[in-house]
Amino acid sequence: MNAIPTVTAAALLAAAAATVAVAQTQTQSPTEPSAASSPHQRHATDNGTSEAPAMNGANPGAASTPHQHEAMRTASKADTEAAMKAGATPKTFVKMAAEDGMAEVDLAKLALKKSSNSDVKQFAQKMEQDHEQANEQLTSIAKSKGMDVPDKLDAKHEAMMKSLSAKSGKAFDQAYAEHMAKDHSKAVALFQGAAQSSDSDLAAFAKKTLPTLEEHKQLADNLNASVGTRTASAEGKDKGMSK
Repeated sequence: MNAIPTVTAAALLAAAAATVAVAQTQTQSPTEPSAASSPHQRHATDNGTSEAPAMNGANPGAASTPHQHEAMRTASKADTEAAMKAGATPKTFVKMAAEDGMAEVDLAKLALKKSSNSDVKQFAQKMEQDHEQANEQLTSIAKSKGMDVPDKLDAKHEAMMKSLSAKSGKAFDQAYAEHMAKDHSKAVALFQGAAQSSDSDLAAFAKKTLPTLEEHKQLADNLNASVGTRTASAEGKDKGMSK
């Protein structure tokens, strides 16, 4: 009869010891290698290969992996990279640059006719003047080499003209400014590609024209960022004067 209490007491002591051991393990610092919950995790910790904590999402560069960083940049670079690649081929460059140049002139004339915003008009006047000059130079070079040069807008630019023609007032100004910012980003890339062209004359023309296009891009970005506010202010003044 005395053997039963002895066995029970031993079991209770063993259980108590196990409880103490678990408690000690749980109080270990998570930064210590021995605190990893499995041999695999301890190995990763010992070798410094444990996963890094997530970065603060408020940080603009807070993508958690190099692949994510690249993905964030790819969307904004896709069109410009395609334009740069196209510019390196002489015939493709002539076609695209001529079509873009004609569109810039036609859109500028449309803006001068439809807009009442002084900043939009000033920008459009510069676009008409600079692109007409560049178009003439490109046409002269291309024809001297027997290359075909487009003499009318392609379907894409025709659709753009139609879309903008249907707008007026603030909506037109904002749409025009947005188109100019995007189109000049592609134009700069196109001419950067052409600057590396195997055709020395076209490469020289592209290098000569690039500073002007880069200036256009900066002006277009500024206009796109501010034209909505300025147009709204102008409209407010007009309404106040009409009362």
